[in-house]
Amino acid sequence: MLKTKLIALLLVVGCVATGVSPAIAQTAKPTVIAVINYAQAMRESKAGQSVREQVDKQRAVYQTEIKATQTKLEAAKQELLQQQAVLAADAFARKRQEFQQQAEELQRTAQMRKRALDQMQAAGFGEIEKALRAVLEDIVKERGLDLVLNAGPGTSTVLMAGKEMFITDEAIKRLDQKLPKVTVKPVAE
Repeated sequence: MLKTKLIALLLVVGCVATGVSPAIAQTAKPTVIAVINYAQAMRESKAGQSVREQVDKQRAVYQTEIKATQTKLEAAKQELLQQQAVLAADAFARKRQEFQQQAEELQRTAQMRKRALDQMQAAGFGEIEKALRAVLEDIVKERGLDLVLNAGPGTSTVLMAGKEMFITDEAIKRLDQKLPKVTVKPVAE
């Protein structure tokens, strides 16, 4: 019922927009529409989960490395504060500048690590997106679809659609068969 109303509405809107008479349009083949939650398909697929797990694992490695450097810097800061009273002003200034350079280097390293993680994730999801598009092309051909709408939260204009119009679960299942895992490597720095 909802599908019929949606098709009729799209037909009338199409007729008005193109200037075609509704009588002529009634003889035309009805538009076959399906709906997918694209973000959900990307996120819930086995490949999507594998990318997130690999990125999270690499993030933990980076965090451990950064935490160790932060601990060393904190110890160096405490030592510098203790030496302030006994060091000559120029010697203290040099040591303070060295400390500042180390702190800035840590900040640059942290930013590089974040960029590397972002690139790693983007590369993995880019590969998944290619496979998902191929899956959707197959579904479009098999079902004779004319239009596939994205119904992801916050990204679509589809407010409601009948459950039979959704192809998200089928797309995830096929994507899992086509691409069960994506291996992503940390970006070289």
